Amino acid sequence: MADAVLYTHLQPGAPALGLGIKGSAVIDNNGVVGFFNLLIPCLVTGYGTGATAKPGQGWTLVRSELPQHFTIKSPDGVFYSFGRGPNQNQYPYANMCQLFLSENVTDASVFPPQGTNVRSYAHSVDYSSSNSRHWMCPSHYYAITPGNWFLIARGSQVFFISNWNENSAGGMGGYGDNPLTSAANYGCMYFFGNFTFPDALIPKSGPQNHMALGGNYRENTWPPSSESDTYLLQYGTRLRNPLTGAVETAVMPTVQSYCSLKTGYGGAKLGIPAYAPDMSLTVQDVYDPVLGFFATLPGIFRDEFYSHRSAQEVSRALGKGGTLAECLEPFDFNGDPIYLVPTPYGTAFFCLKEKYWNA
Repeated sequence: MADAVLYTHLQPGAPALGLGIKGSAVIDNNGVVGFFNLLIPCLVTGYGTGATAKPGQGWTLVRSELPQHFTIKSPDGVFYSFGRGPNQNQYPYANMCQLFLSENVTDASVFPPQGTNVRSYAHSVDYSSSNSRHWMCPSHYYAITPGNWFLIARGSQVFFISNWNENSAGGMGGYGDNPLTSAANYGCMYFFGNFTFPDALIPKSGPQNHMALGGNYRENTWPPSSESDTYLLQYGTRLRNPLTGAVETAVMPTVQSYCSLKTGYGGAKLGIPAYAPDMSLTVQDVYDPVLGFFATLPGIFRDEFYSHRSAQEVSRALGKGGTLAECLEPFDFNGDPIYLVPTPYGTAFFCLKEKYWNA
């Protein structure tokens, strides 16, 4: 399989910065439409023409019932259904929406969909009556256009990152109110797909090894209006126990993979002093309160110092100009091309080479 692909609004033919959230009609300002306008061009159809064209990633559109819900299918057979909560239509512009994962969908004309092993956070249609649901937001407050968005994908493995534009041109710098590294109201960071495991017996793809990570968990009846708070790479939905492959009938524990997971460091979007340490990139671990540190995220690296620094400051420390456009120009780290991507906590580092995604 090929290397991962970097998608961003900076490229010709890409979805616009507003992601369909800040539209001319009120109905365009909701999270379902926003995710559809972003994910279909990036993951399903691709976008652009000629030498600058970006391919899709083998995902398929199963059914669209906009602005209420839509369902797509990943290359490894997991169904994603994005839809509005039962009490949400009183706020047609709300950016938050619910996400359900399924191993099979027999009826995508309804939301939640009907099918096999249909889950959203701690709730399972078949196994758990939990009132919690997995809520996600592709943008910020409905009247504000995000400063940037990046999507890095390889088949079923997808990162989506967006940063708001408050007090920061292009979303590259600080915001005046620094959120913690594990949660933010100033952006989002999600992962869909397959982890990488040291155990070669664990499948590299498929429902056993598939997770939607990031967002929020709220009751099913929550009617969000302008709320957009998200946890970064935490509190998601999975279908099976990743180690055994068993369908879990109890409420599944939460999974976490934010950059300060091992250190507890709470700094975010900080500056860089004159005498800064050398960069030391390492893989980003995945933690489960029952399983412990059991996997890593593909393609992404962290640095205990630089991950918590403003992307603008990191860019300048690397000899760049600190501009958003320079995120498309990788820097060399031990012979690998590394892309820096701004995040709500500071900076993430990605390598698109297949070996870091298919470990």
